[in-house]
Amino acid sequence: MGYEEKFFKMAFELAERGRGKCEPNPFVGALIVKNGRVIGSGYTQPYGKNHAEKEAILNATENTKGADLYVTLEPCAHYGKTPPCAEAIIEAGIKNVYAGIQDPNPLVNGKGFELLRKAGINVETGFMQGEIEKQLEHYLHHKKTARPFLIMKGGVSLDGKIATNKGESKWITSEKSRLRGQMLRRKTGALITGIDTLLEDNPRLNIRLEGESKPLTRIILDSKLRTPVDSNVVNNADKNPTYVIKSIEHSDPQKEKALTAKGINIKSLPVGTDGRIELQAVIPILNELKIQTVLIEAGPKLCSAFLDAQLVDKLYYFVAPKIIGGHNSLFQHLDMQNLNEAVNLKIDSIERIDEDLLIVCYPTYNRHL
Repeated sequence: MGYEEKFFKMAFELAERGRGKCEPNPFVGALIVKNGRVIGSGYTQPYGKNHAEKEAILNATENTKGADLYVTLEPCAHYGKTPPCAEAIIEAGIKNVYAGIQDPNPLVNGKGFELLRKAGINVETGFMQGEIEKQLEHYLHHKKTARPFLIMKGGVSLDGKIATNKGESKWITSEKSRLRGQMLRRKTGALITGIDTLLEDNPRLNIRLEGESKPLTRIILDSKLRTPVDSNVVNNADKNPTYVIKSIEHSDPQKEKALTAKGINIKSLPVGTDGRIELQAVIPILNELKIQTVLIEAGPKLCSAFLDAQLVDKLYYFVAPKIIGGHNSLFQHLDMQNLNEAVNLKIDSIERIDEDLLIVCYPTYNRHL
């Protein structure tokens, strides 16, 4: 019957079910169609389990020989935690493959399509390309740059403040905005914060959504190892992998032993002349942990530092209709000497959440580092 757009849209929507659940694998949707009917569907399962194509084949309600496969990303052609999807497609007797985009992963990158074509399968690509590149922006960014996609979340008043001059900050944004922030945590591979946030707020830094059991990896930048042993983050480290990154020059064996005994992983990195962890040095640790998407939830010093280092790829900015005044702004430690050095923002969307606004944007950097 040939390609039908409605089926590809179904595969695209199906892929979303895997978002935030299968890193470091990309979340993919797959649909098997025969005689104009969907006979199988699947999306990428948690890391180490079936990819979307294999799920669709296993879920098929009838023989897949001669059927069409709609899939959002090129099927893999290598052995990893699971066998190659391209081989499973060939064995299933699929006749036509309609794929979205090529996978830039060097282990794939055209090899999956080549394997299918050599087996006599008709392969057509480029469907909903723009939408899929946006959907998989975190994964594609990681494969092209060899570093995670870093998202920053901020909740501020209309005049950009995160607290009053006395430090009161609960709550500036609405309950629904805070719920959206929890959903962001669910969709990312890890959360980064600084020691100041831990000491001031004693947050739990977990995912508090009904029915949610996914653990959240936390990275705490703490050069002088001031993380309290009785803090909420330490007390729930048995359920959420937690890494404290300290200065390589700071030594406190007793404190390290106490934190390690409660499940904290401690790593050491060099610090700059300002005594703070070198942010660029954190990237290899994230890569080592196979983390592709990171959410930055931090105070003014760390948020300013990440933006100043040009490491923020996307910004979720929740703005409440309040004017607070004072000096506690999210980026108060940024010091641009000239307007042409300012970080420009490419607006992706503006959404109203109750009385708040959520502005989603991509920073563009003018200043040369």
